[in-house]
Amino acid sequence: MPETTLSPSPSSDPADDLVAMRDRIRFYRNRAEQLQYALDHRLPIEQAKGILAERYQIDIDAAFELLRSFCRNNNMKIHDVARTLIEQPSEGDSRISC
Repeated sequence: MPETTLSPSPSSDPADDLVAMRDRIRFYRNRAEQLQYALDHRLPIEQAKGILAERYQIDIDAAFELLRSFCRNNNMKIHDVARTLIEQPSEGDSRISC
């Protein structure tokens, strides 16, 4: 999409202004949905990193590497493993090992 602004550009045709406004609304609604999706998926990962860091007495970066390597080795999505770890911490911890 070309440069977006919040104020409509002056136009001689009100229909063009309406179309432009609808395009901007659609753009910002889509952007808000993308950001919400990212936030919803990032929070469980951050929580899981905290659980692993506390449980194994490691720093946050090492906890993320542990989580990531577990997911890669087991062909699992990091978000799914993070959710399991949060919802069932004792069961999830036994599955993730150094």
